[in-house]
Amino acid sequence: MARGRPSKKQIILDTAQDLFAQNGYQGTAIDLVVRAAGVSKPTVYNNFPSKQALLQSLITRQLDITTKRQQYLLSSNTPVLDKLYSLFQQIIEHPFEIALYRIFYGESYKLSEDTMGLLKKMDRTYNLNCHLILASDTECKTTTESIIALYKNRILITGLAGEKTAQANELTDQIQVLGLINFK
Repeated sequence: MARGRPSKKQIILDTAQDLFAQNGYQGTAIDLVVRAAGVSKPTVYNNFPSKQALLQSLITRQLDITTKRQQYLLSSNTPVLDKLYSLFQQIIEHPFEIALYRIFYGESYKLSEDTMGLLKKMDRTYNLNCHLILASDTECKTTTESIIALYKNRILITGLAGEKTAQANELTDQIQVLGLINFK
């Protein structure tokens, strides 16, 4: 293999990621991956024994990328609510991440327990990081959960529906009106 040239496995992963982002799980057949990647079907199956295995590899890869990005965000000196907004906005801005949530919410019945486990891990990681972000400004679990639910609904769920998501200042205003965080 020539230096600097992506492996066939990498080409398959990159191609499949784009196809899952565009078409979802059901709409991405292995034959479509084969054609789009320009590889043979045996090449795909030698690297990934099933479509679920291919998706699992992609989810694992995305978890690594997302974890690094979120660690950077968590360590920044950005104000708490701006961090929280950025965390959810990053999902919306990355086509594959939003596609994973579409698959998680809309196509879970088609997925194996292992695949669902990875998607649940992704969701738990986001939730945990939301809790870490809010820990410095609120000690009340109910308040924390209320704020996370507000952001999730106004950014993630709205984005999944293809609608315009709330702006950071709108969410801050809602939190202030509800008295969920005492602004200094």
